[in-house]
Amino acid sequence: MSRSTLVTLVFAIHATAATALAAEGPIRFNRDVRPIMSDTCFHCHGPDKNSRKGGLRLDIREEALKPGKSGAIPIVPGKPEESEIIARIFTKDADDLMPPDDAHKELTEAQKETFRRWVAEGAVYEAHWAYTPLVRPPVPQIQDERFSLHNPIDAFIAEKLIEKKAGPSAAADTRTLVRRLSLDITGLPPSPKQVGDFVKATEGKSPAEIDAAYDALRDALFKSPHYGERMAVWWLDVARFTDTVGFHGDQNQRIFPYRDYVIGAFNKNLPFNQFTKEQLAGDLLENPTKEQLVASGFNRLNMMTREGGAQPKEYLAKYGAERVRTVGGAWLGATLGCSECHDHKFDPFTAKDFYAMQAFFADVKQWGVYADYGYTRNPELKGWSNEYPFPPEIEVVSPYLKKRGEKLHGEMLALAKKALAAISAGELAAWKTESQAFLAKHKSGWQAPAPVVTVSEAPVTPKKSDKAAATEPKKATPEKAGEKQERPQPVIEKGQRIVFAEKRADTTKVALNVTGRVAAVRIEFLPDARNGGGILRDGSQNSFTVKPVIAVLRKGAAKDANATVAYATATREDPQYNSTVQVLNLRGGWKTSSKEWNQPQTSAWILEAPVTLMEGDTLHVTIPGNMAGVMRVSVSPFAPLKPFGRDWSGKLAEALKQEQTSDELAEMYLASTGVDRAALAEYRKVHAEWLDCREGRTWTMVTKAMEPLTVRVLPRGNWMDETGEVTPPAVPEFLPASFRAQKDKPLATRLQLAEWLCSQENPLTPRATMNRLWKQFFGNGLSMVVDDLGAQGEPPSHPELLDWLACEFRDSGWDVQHMIRLMVTSSTYRQGSSLRADMREIDPANRLLSSQNPRRLDAEFVRDNALAISGALNRELGGPSVKPYQPADYYENLQFPNRTYIAEPDDRQWRRGVYMHWQRTFLHPMLANFDAPMRDECTALRNNSNTPQQALTLLNDPTFVESARVFAARLLEAKMPGDVARLNRAYVLAMSRPVKKEERESLLAFLKSQREHFQANAADAEKSLQVGLKPVPADLDKTELAAWTSVCRVILNLHETITRY
Repeated sequence: MSRSTLVTLVFAIHATAATALAAEGPIRFNRDVRPIMSDTCFHCHGPDKNSRKGGLRLDIREEALKPGKSGAIPIVPGKPEESEIIARIFTKDADDLMPPDDAHKELTEAQKETFRRWVAEGAVYEAHWAYTPLVRPPVPQIQDERFSLHNPIDAFIAEKLIEKKAGPSAAADTRTLVRRLSLDITGLPPSPKQVGDFVKATEGKSPAEIDAAYDALRDALFKSPHYGERMAVWWLDVARFTDTVGFHGDQNQRIFPYRDYVIGAFNKNLPFNQFTKEQLAGDLLENPTKEQLVASGFNRLNMMTREGGAQPKEYLAKYGAERVRTVGGAWLGATLGCSECHDHKFDPFTAKDFYAMQAFFADVKQWGVYADYGYTRNPELKGWSNEYPFPPEIEVVSPYLKKRGEKLHGEMLALAKKALAAISAGELAAWKTESQAFLAKHKSGWQAPAPVVTVSEAPVTPKKSDKAAATEPKKATPEKAGEKQERPQPVIEKGQRIVFAEKRADTTKVALNVTGRVAAVRIEFLPDARNGGGILRDGSQNSFTVKPVIAVLRKGAAKDANATVAYATATREDPQYNSTVQVLNLRGGWKTSSKEWNQPQTSAWILEAPVTLMEGDTLHVTIPGNMAGVMRVSVSPFAPLKPFGRDWSGKLAEALKQEQTSDELAEMYLASTGVDRAALAEYRKVHAEWLDCREGRTWTMVTKAMEPLTVRVLPRGNWMDETGEVTPPAVPEFLPASFRAQKDKPLATRLQLAEWLCSQENPLTPRATMNRLWKQFFGNGLSMVVDDLGAQGEPPSHPELLDWLACEFRDSGWDVQHMIRLMVTSSTYRQGSSLRADMREIDPANRLLSSQNPRRLDAEFVRDNALAISGALNRELGGPSVKPYQPADYYENLQFPNRTYIAEPDDRQWRRGVYMHWQRTFLHPMLANFDAPMRDECTALRNNSNTPQQALTLLNDPTFVESARVFAARLLEAKMPGDVARLNRAYVLAMSRPVKKEERESLLAFLKSQREHFQANAADAEKSLQVGLKPVPADLDKTELAAWTSVCRVILNLHETITRY
């Protein structure tokens, strides 16, 4: 078939379609043509030169107008009949058809006609909307009285609706509005009082009074600390915040202070540009604060590994590439990962751009493999196991842990005071007198009795060349028969110093002839010139583990009676970890400090209950694998909370002189005497929790700059291919930037990148950020694909509005709260959320926003909602991640090390979802079922599914079953006049509205059937109330509580309960 015949046929067939489309106005490239090209053309005829076919490039107008090798011109503006591309897309010849069959893409007739019309109208190209300079558009002037214009947002929305001859929806009713606003700003449902107050403040009032009440409600919600928690979820997805490292063993990492930073940043409305700088380059700021260093943990949230056999260079390449993808997703709304192996096939990002962006992070101190396996050559990590942390880290104070520790210490003092109140004044006076006498003789609070020392057969000493921390020594080779081993006996020097001459490790038993009460044992290792100035008898700079056995040999007894250690602490130690949580209580063993090998090192071992020794009794302290050169063992009749606290014994001596017994003295009395064993046991239980609070101290991963590594383009992303060109740090070449890489200038830094991201030059950050923020309050982004503003995304439904928001955000000083205030104050936001019949054909997806978009709550807020409705929610702010109820053996296949999941045993069980433990490879089933991401990558857009698993979770997950029971108890304890009143209250708590007639009748019938069942089956009632830690109120009838629990399970499972309208 000749080309002229083909073109003639094409225009005969499509004349009618062209006439129909002409009425809709001119074709626009960005709106109408680019999406089709991106989907069907750019893969073979786009930016990536390596995959371009036939030399044809269609994303640039100048290239598309050039004649091809055959002489045919792809696009002839104004002349579709002469344009090769039009002939190819309309042809019936399979050999000439574009796209070809093997592309598995097919143009619809409407798309073909769009192409033809566009060429006929001049083939006008437009720069991609997201990359154009940001200019504030004028606000439309709207005269239509149907629209209430609260701010410019409403004008932009009205303009589009008027074009479609449509109007807005009526405002949502007050109860819906207060619930919507509360859920959107705090992530929590409003209290019945908040609902009632708002209804009262708006009922029958003028529009101005209603607006004033609404503004007051909005501002009150902004002041709530829960605003920061709600906004943090929005950012933590982007930041890929988790509690674990992801790769291989998916071990825990220490990072929760970063989450607290994010929550605090939103609560104090930190400008977004500063928020950006602190996260990407907090360590590079001048005199950075601890908080800014914590913020720099953002760069450390990529997945990491310490798998044996993993290649460090490969994983450094993975870490670097992931950071580029994260910056692209978090700030640019760009899929930069598509240019890791080749130039982007749809957008103008090149592979060189990708690695130039990666070069900004080449100074981040990190290890490809976070261990030293010999081949990895990481001497700083020598001896580290799977349970160790992932440095660099810093120590910080957690306000949550500090506050919780103070609360727990208050409980400890209360227990001590209660025990003290039960004893006679004479007993207390006798203890005071005895204690004063001891301290007068031993001012330090410690007594070092003369020891009798014996040693056992000697294991072999670790080699001096082994700089790793010594583990339990190996046993020595047995002596040959008849051979006598020389073992010089330890010498007791002045001050009860025990000096060992034997260089090998041994098991040392120290016998102390002491009488009276012993509540604590102190073990000191002292440096000595005879041991090379260190504490180890072989003169090495290693460490060794001390796990003493403390026992009493009673006079006349044949066997020791071991004492139990409650807790232990040391002045110096090599840290030990349990899933990266540093073990501060040394009951499991004290690892001496190898770094401070030449300093005195002391540990104190506090007994679970004090022991009293009589004349003839002996205290034995046995130390297996002892390597110390010089040691001393002391005892004390006191059990100090902080054995190495500043002058604890002096403060105790002063307290003993006072007539009034202080709370601290009462505590010392209980812990040191064990006068009330039951009270002491409870005290020790609370004390163990107090120890876990670490006096508020914790550790968190941070960024630390080092000499930058060399970064080069990796051909096809191959980390082993070093032939690519070296790329200094630079932003994508097609985007404007005031700094460019130059040979005679220093390399650009992460701080410069952060400043550029939120500069006047970069149009992407404000557009991408406002598009994501809009989605939070309106259900969808103005551009639906919020994680891709490129050619594969979607043009915004209201491009001028998006640009106006982006300019307002930038010009307001990057004020996030200001932008949210504008959004939620608009009439557009305050509309009802029912899709109108008149808009179903015009706008089925509600892109024009003629009404609000209802949406299911995100996973964390589904949980928060149930807990808040029931009254069980723990509203404390900040702190470590918590572990809610989880199916047994869910971590069965989680290894290196093996993990045991222990659900929280106390009120931490009911903390908000933002604080849930986030295990990347084994995400909590409740979170997974409600579409929470694993966060192995930057996630700007969550999936939103509707599955049976969600209903089953709401019915059967222990958190929701327990919430239903607590909800039911809340209703019954309110002493309301009857079932109807209780149902009304339940609906107000759950949905901020009274129950409707048809709902009431259905639930009353269900309640009746449940009552009858549980009255006939008391065991079922009992069983149904056993789920969860919350105690069942003793004064409630269990049959009634079980029946109402069933009703509340239904209410918590309703679609409306978990939906924001």
